[in-house]
Amino acid sequence: MLIFLFSACTKKEDKPDYYVNTPIAGFDWTGNEGPAPVSVQFVNTSEYSDQFEWDFGDGQISFEHSPMHTFNNFGSEPKNFLVVLKATDSGTGLFQRRSRVIVIQPNDGKK
Repeated sequence: MLIFLFSACTKKEDKPDYYVNTPIAGFDWTGNEGPAPVSVQFVNTSEYSDQFEWDFGDGQISFEHSPMHTFNNFGSEPKNFLVVLKATDSGTGLFQRRSRVIVIQPNDGKK
């Protein structure tokens, strides 16, 4: 008696049980064209995040998604402010920071 055994082997692909998307912080703004004080509208373009912390570089912070912020410059020269956005995924605790410099013109004495 002759017995043949056939077995099918399949390769199991290693797939994670879940996927983690690391937050990508990003933003743009409008409104810094005129002399100080100017109200600047920030537009949050972050991905994979649901909590936001903005540091405007002047001692003020915000936790809004896309905040508006008023900058002052009482000097005689344009002033640079380093704006930092921290975008966090509250589910994983992962975060990323993005920083950009915004230039504010001096007060023209009219405001």
